[in-house]
Order: sequence, then C-alpha cells, then structure tokens
Amino acid sequence: MTHAFRFGAKATRATSGKEWRDLAKQAEDLGYVSFQIDDHFGNQLAPVPAIMAAAAATERILVGPHVAGIDFRNPVLFAKEAATIDLLSDGRMLLGLGAGWSKDDYAIAGIEQANAATRIERLGEAVQIMRGLWGAEPFSFHGAHYSVAEVNAMPKPISNIPILIGGGGRKLLTLAAQQADIVGINPQIVARSINPRSMATAAADVVDEKIAWVKEAAGDRFGEIELQLQLFKTQVTDDPQPVIEALAKAFGLPPEVVATAPFFQVGSVQQITENLLAMRERWGISYIVCQNDGTQALAPIVAQLAGT
Repeated sequence: MTHAFRFGAKATRATSGKEWRDLAKQAEDLGYVSFQIDDHFGNQLAPVPAIMAAAAATERILVGPHVAGIDFRNPVLFAKEAATIDLLSDGRMLLGLGAGWSKDDYAIAGIEQANAATRIERLGEAVQIMRGLWGAEPFSFHGAHYSVAEVNAMPKPISNIPILIGGGGRKLLTLAAQQADIVGINPQIVARSINPRSMATAAADVVDEKIAWVKEAAGDRFGEIELQLQLFKTQVTDDPQPVIEALAKAFGLPPEVVATAPFFQVGSVQQITENLLAMRERWGISYIVCQNDGTQALAPIVAQLAGT
C-alpha cells in the first residue's frame, strides 16, 4: 500500500509567545500536517505547555512531542495530559513516544539510564497503559515496570490519538512495528549520543535493513503503518557539494554517505522532490518531518507533493 505524502514541521524554542505562535501558524499556512517539539532538557521550551500554545494558535494542524522520553513522564499523568490536549484542541493531538537516548538528559534529570532493552520494555508498557486509560472501560495494569490501580480515567480523548514511535535499532523498531500507528525510521543511537558511529547508520543501505525489520515485525499490519523520516538538514541550493562536504565533516561521515542518506536533503527543489519520490518508492516512507530551519525551504515541495 502506498501512502500519500504528509509533511511535518518541528521547532524547539522561541523568545516570546508571539514568536512561538507564529512558528505554528507558519507551518499550518504552508501546508504541513503537524507541528511538533523535541523533548530534551537543553535550551528549548517545555513540551506540554508549548504544545498547547501551538494548538491554541492554530486550527487544523496536529500538535505533539517528537518524541517524549517516557522515562521522564509518568504514563498515567502523560495519558491525562495528552487526552486533555486532544480535547482542548478538537482532536489534534499526535503523540510521539521514545525510550530515551541522550545520556545528557538523564544526567541533568538525575535519573539512572537503564540499558536499552529495559527502556524499550518500559516504553512498550507505557503505550499499553496510555491506550488503556483512553478506552471507554475502567482500566488497570500490572507489568514488570508499572502498576496502575483500576481507574476510569478522565478526560477521554475525542480522537483516536495516533502514536508515533521512532527508532534505529532492531528492538525498538520491532516494538514500533507492533504497537505504533506511525513508525519513525531513525539512525541508531550508539553510546547514547549523536556521534559518527550513530550517524553511520543513516546510510541508505542501512535504511534498507531497518525497513526489513519493520516489515518482519509488523506482519499483516505493515500496510496500515505509516512510515516517517525526520530530515536533519534541508537546504535548497544549486550547488549542493559544499553543503554536503560541510555536513560530512560535522558528522564524521564520508561525503558520499551524506549525499545518498535520506536524512539529508540538499539540492534544487526538483532534485529534493525526486529524492522524496524515490524514497517512497524504495522504502514506503511517506511522512517527512523537517527541522525548523527547513520549514520554509521545503515549502515548495510540500505544496507539490502533500496529499499525492
């Protein structure tokens, strides 16, 4: 099944309420389907109030985290917050969830960062809890990591909140393929940080392997899953080579890897358009999310491809 193209925009910070509202409205006006924010403890806004502010400033666009680290957010409380945002935004909540990867975030928060397998197990339980709390019947849960006393949680979301889980390793992509509505294809985080070893897994041939893992884990439901990819760099230029070489140096990668990795889109509008069409043809990826510095650059391509 070929999904129609959708495009999402991201932002992380603003110096005023007006600037943040304008960023959200710009994304909506340019045809993006979602406006999302990272969840880290660095120089950025706190996600939950920023998401609600973006919802209040817009009318159609989906809002949510991309993605919320579950270790920093109790799933019962976060389910209530997500349902509240969905209710107050007239059904526009899009919930991105992650297992947590940045060792810096854990150090800042004073939380022990468990091994990847444990964090992924916790994420899987959290998804079950949140969906259970959004259901019509009283819900309880007893797992290896969480226990929830029986409760008929309120408020209920007014939409079927879509859940996005992104990952780069086999265990996390397997969980995403089995539980998420949207599966984000990412580089695999090595040594709990962005480094050359992590970014080497952004190469096109490694993406082939990631898609194969998702297909295997999803089984019959693969056709229902929307595949998403986040662009780390979007730059429209008729002279891409200097940009590619600068990115290669910054990420510690050979230029030829950067030139063909789908996470970097550098070139003319026509070339990037062709790249995205080829990406969907090769991997089935149809939901493209760009960083804030790419929102305006990608706009002509959004206008051409969105919904097709």
